Amino acid sequence: MTAYAIFLFIFIFLLGTIFGSFIGAMTWRMHKQMDLVRGRSECEHCHHQLVAIDLIPIWSYLRLKGRCRYCHKAIGQSAIYLEIFTGLAFLVSALLFPSLLSGAFVPPVEILFLSSKWAYLALLLWLGCLVLLIALFIYDLKWRLLPNKLVFPLIALSLGVSTCLQLGVFGVSPVDYLIEICLGMLPITGLYGLLYLISHGRWIGLGDVKLGIAIGLLVSWWGGLIVLFMANLLGTLVSLPGLIKHKLTVSSAIPFGPCLIVSTYLVFLLGWLFKQLLLVL
Repeated sequence: MTAYAIFLFIFIFLLGTIFGSFIGAMTWRMHKQMDLVRGRSECEHCHHQLVAIDLIPIWSYLRLKGRCRYCHKAIGQSAIYLEIFTGLAFLVSALLFPSLLSGAFVPPVEILFLSSKWAYLALLLWLGCLVLLIALFIYDLKWRLLPNKLVFPLIALSLGVSTCLQLGVFGVSPVDYLIEICLGMLPITGLYGLLYLISHGRWIGLGDVKLGIAIGLLVSWWGGLIVLFMANLLGTLVSLPGLIKHKLTVSSAIPFGPCLIVSTYLVFLLGWLFKQLLLVL
């Protein structure tokens, strides 16, 4: 791997950590119903406005030993975990994107030589989707809600990713692309929408139904089926310890959005591998 490639991957990781810090601030502001654009970041405890040196991802947390510079109260480890996790999610996306385009594993350095401008645009739009997906993961996990302010932009960016890949990179005809979009809505949006209507929202949330639109655009109909299976499996595995310890019951509500989001991330980047495994089976 060339020095330039190493520099590029380090840059992508650092870019991810910056967005990880942004996601933490954005979700907190949304929950507090604060303006997302105007206003300075502040300490959650003493509300002192933070300066630039307090906002450097990872480094600021380590330098301050996880405490506010002004009131010295603990910031919480979730901040640095989110920055590292987002940086790694960006890095893995860059490493696997060439394989996504080729349908088979290719050396990560091929990220420097993507097939066309549509491929580069698709990668940039996917990273935008990733920011929103992680924000939705955090928000649903903490407050059990998938806000429209995050879901609707995600749908728009997912449509952009899908259009760049299908029409620009893979050269699918517009008619076939429209059919693919319609089919992509069936596994999650269609099924969950039906369950939502039948149960009047008791079995599934409307946010999961709307999230299914973005998922269908990103992973197509067969990928949607895999996401559906994986998400339910993850939900079962996450709930099992609570059921065994009687902290949860069969009727307990759990945030299902994170399960859908993790599954979507894996299927989008490794769909080519899942497809090969399905052909073998």
